[in-house]
Amino acid sequence: MIIDMHYHLDERLEPVERLITEMDRHSIDKTVLIAPMVDSIHLGGMAEKLSALMRKMLAGKMKSVGRLFYESLVTGNGNFRVLNKTYKVDQFPDNNALDQVMKKHPDRFYAWYFINPTGEYNLEEIEAKIAGERWLGFKAHPFWHRYPVKMLDHIASFCVEKDMSLLIHLGGASENGDYRFLPEKHPDLKLIYAHAGLPFFHDMWPYIMQKENVYIDLSSVYLDEPLRRAAVKTLGADKCLYGSDGPFGYLGEDNMYDHGAILAEIDRLPVSTREKEKILGHNFAELTGLSR
Repeated sequence: MIIDMHYHLDERLEPVERLITEMDRHSIDKTVLIAPMVDSIHLGGMAEKLSALMRKMLAGKMKSVGRLFYESLVTGNGNFRVLNKTYKVDQFPDNNALDQVMKKHPDRFYAWYFINPTGEYNLEEIEAKIAGERWLGFKAHPFWHRYPVKMLDHIASFCVEKDMSLLIHLGGASENGDYRFLPEKHPDLKLIYAHAGLPFFHDMWPYIMQKENVYIDLSSVYLDEPLRRAAVKTLGADKCLYGSDGPFGYLGEDNMYDHGAILAEIDRLPVSTREKEKILGHNFAELTGLSR
């Protein structure tokens, strides 16, 4: 089974009908949806070169400079900025569209509930909304939403109580990038750090190797093939999950998202077929209970 556990539903970039067609073409059985949170982004040319430079710094000896570069991508009022072009970030993404897609295609889609703890929220009301097996947990973005990881404390407790998972995109500063807080405070929390632990990569991996319930996903153009290989080599297949971060980046010949790009990299990993199966879906199914 192949499960894309990290996909942003944005029909401005990829309609659901095209997504399903591409899932079928690449034998992707299930996709876990995330509400859109930013203006449609098309990055290419110089932006891709800058992204590669930042990635090289973050994964190498200039990681402190790379994290400053990474943090500079978010403006003071919380928007995303690349090469003097600013994209509006939705501080409170709308999860309602995910419900409609899951109801229409119940055999293909699950979802993360996007939450921003800087606003008002009621976990009892959210629990009533996400009751049922199709909502697998929460997605949080301390980086773009500019808050310390410790603000997720209450949500982490809820996840542990309800046996749900938490997917986090970390920032690069000491508070919004504190990858130790939740595993130490909530050792039973099923926690996934997006994009191989961006922006910490090699610094984080030895730490989470010792944490039973902490994982990374291998999604996004924030990574390249050598970095994905390094993550799997360091952490082993059991800690790694396949995700795409689509429909952003990896444009195909039709100038739309290529769902086969990351899959091809995983297929080329120098690991056994069984280990590839774990990465592609088995690990995530076990983690979230989809295998039961």
